[in-house]
Amino acid sequence: MRMLEPDVTLTDFLLATQCATFAVVLIRRRGGNPCETRLFATMYAALALSSLFGALWHGAFSDVDTATGDAVWLIAMAALAASAALLWLISGRLIPLAAWSRFAPWAAAIQFVLQVSVSAYFTDSFIVAALGLLPPMAATVAGYIIRAQSGQMIHGICGAAGVTLAALAGLVIAFDLSLHPRWATTLAVYHAVQFVAFGLVFMSVPATVAKTR
Repeated sequence: MRMLEPDVTLTDFLLATQCATFAVVLIRRRGGNPCETRLFATMYAALALSSLFGALWHGAFSDVDTATGDAVWLIAMAALAASAALLWLISGRLIPLAAWSRFAPWAAAIQFVLQVSVSAYFTDSFIVAALGLLPPMAATVAGYIIRAQSGQMIHGICGAAGVTLAALAGLVIAFDLSLHPRWATTLAVYHAVQFVAFGLVFMSVPATVAKTR
C-alpha cells in the first residue's frame, strides 16, 4: 500500500510513540503531585491519539475526500482539542490562585466543546487546532514561570521552554519551512520541533520515583 506523505506520516507515528511512552511512564510513576501527574499523562495520551490518527490520515487519506478520511481527521482534531483542555487544567494546578483554579475547568470544557464543534460543522482546518492551543499554552507557560520562581527552577524552565517551543513550532507552518521536498517537508519539520518540545515538557513533571510492583 502506497504511503501518501511518507515523511509526515512517519514523524507523526514517531510523535505518537513518544507521547504514548511518556503517558505510560507517568502512569507508572509516583512522587510529586499525583493529580498533576495524571493530568500530564492524560495530555500525552491525547497527543498520542492525535498523532496516530494524523499519521493515518496523512498516510492513507490525504489525497481524496472520503467519509472514512473525514472521520479519521476529526478524531485527530478532537484529540488536539482534548489536549488544549488538559493544558487549561494543568495551568490550574500550576498557577496558585484560587480564582484561576475555578476558572480553568470552565475554560477547558468550553474550549473542548467549541473547538470540536467548529471542526465538525464549520471547518476542519488544522489552523483551528493550532490557534486553539495558544491560549492554554500561554497560561501554562505563566504557571511554569511562577513555579520556577517558587524554587522548582529546573522543572519550571523545562516546562516553560517546552511549551513555548511547541507554540513557536507553528512558525514552521506559517513560513512554510522545509528541509527537503520529499523527506523533510514543512509538516515533518514541524513534527521534529514538537518532538523536542514534548520531551522538554515531560522533563518538567516532578514525578521521578518509578512505581514498582
